Amino acid sequence: MKRALLVVSICTLLALGVAVVGRALVVTQGVTYTPSGQPADPTPLAITATLMEGIGSVLAALLCLATFVLGVATAAARKRSGWVAAFVVAGLLALVGFVGMAWVLLSVNSPVAWGTPLALVPLVALLYALRPDPAPATAAR
Repeated sequence: MKRALLVVSICTLLALGVAVVGRALVVTQGVTYTPSGQPADPTPLAITATLMEGIGSVLAALLCLATFVLGVATAAARKRSGWVAAFVVAGLLALVGFVGMAWVLLSVNSPVAWGTPLALVPLVALLYALRPDPAPATAAR
């Protein structure tokens, strides 16, 4: 299960990277939107950046949830209560950061993607997946 956790966490980080790059392109290129949500000047770059941001953000949010669930399940199955707590704390911090980003993005046009705080969960999962399992305790004779 650790290998699956590693793959899902890397995919989550890649999706977040696509969303962040898309958001940066939207801001730097000055893409504006119509009331229907479409780019006002539908150039190929504006459409590509908008799709990168939208698809990357939604995919990253779903993968982040999957990473959290898989991480907690893996750590709990291996009886690693410290890692379960680390996943829960990372999930709570990511949720608070997510709500904070929504608050900020509703008030200004920020170059930071709204899903950026979600990176905390796959980073913790990546650390857990890459850490070798402790050697089993040998019985003293």
